[in-house]
Amino acid sequence: MKLNKLYFLAAIVSVVAFASCNDDEMMMEDPDPMLEIPSEYVSADFDANVTAENTVIDELSAMTSAANDAEANAQSVAVDAIEYPSTLSSVTLDSYEAQVKDWLVELVAAANSPDGFQTPAVGEAPAADQDGGLLGSRLLDENGLELEQMIQKGSFGAACYNHALTVINGDLSESSAIDKLVEIHGADIAFDVSNTTAAATYSRRRSDLTAQTGFFFDIKNNLITAKAAIEGGSDFDEERDQALADYLLNWEKSNFATVIYYANAAKTKIQDAASIQDQTEKDDALGSAMHSYAEGVAFAAGFRGISQKQITDAQIDGVLALLLTPEGETPESHRFLTEVALLANLDQVIDDIQAVYGFTDAEVNGFFVNNNP
Repeated sequence: MKLNKLYFLAAIVSVVAFASCNDDEMMMEDPDPMLEIPSEYVSADFDANVTAENTVIDELSAMTSAANDAEANAQSVAVDAIEYPSTLSSVTLDSYEAQVKDWLVELVAAANSPDGFQTPAVGEAPAADQDGGLLGSRLLDENGLELEQMIQKGSFGAACYNHALTVINGDLSESSAIDKLVEIHGADIAFDVSNTTAAATYSRRRSDLTAQTGFFFDIKNNLITAKAAIEGGSDFDEERDQALADYLLNWEKSNFATVIYYANAAKTKIQDAASIQDQTEKDDALGSAMHSYAEGVAFAAGFRGISQKQITDAQIDGVLALLLTPEGETPESHRFLTEVALLANLDQVIDDIQAVYGFTDAEVNGFFVNNNP
């Protein structure tokens, strides 16, 4: 009888031990996969993978150089028409492409005008026969807008960011797609802060280069993560998608943090110019102010119509209205040169953008500074 009891107890122990072993084996066989994220961006065929994106960046640079040459030769040497490159055009929002084509014609007309920029009197519009001209060293159209900035800086959103969306919404089965996102932002494979172009120059300027924190470095980490997730397989699709969403948002935030920078810079320069007595020096200072102003307009306008972003088109329209450049209407940029009260609009632009993204006061103050290597 005692022997039977011992057999029974042994059987129970064996069943429990077997179940325990099975549980352990199941836990060992089905752990949650962990994504391994490298510290640096690595790609064996980076240059080959980014041919189209490199062409877009190069064409934008070439068109900008032509606009710079037109400004340098304004009122002195005849300026030829500037062509809109085909690859750049093909990735640009249709609505912005149409405006760029018009601006290229107007920019050449301003460069070939025999006159310098004529500031309209308060309450008056530009004269009908005016095409614009130089204010100091800056080439403005008759409305006081520096079109070179609209053509270049607006394209960072309307062309480059727009193309990034096409890549993200396309085939992500190969990690080579992420190489394209590095290039179209304007970074290189090493994310070298001294070797940026296009939008990456401005995400860099809104970052702490010593601490290696801020939008540029966040974007680097986003893309390293997205690439690792694709290479890790479908188990990491969620991590991939989150990293790509973060990449887009960090690019967008750096873009509008740059609008904040230029709104503040334009206001400060206009105020400082008020005390300058020498007319040539005053014109140079005011031309520089309108250069900063136009950059702010361009960075904001380039995101209007973009399909995936946090800021709404209505909110962008509010910013553009404050900057006196409402969509589809004739700009009144020149009024910032003669109406001191309008400087409050630039403060409101900063406040409105801060509210959209929840930037802290400390962050906004940090955006007032260009961080260069």
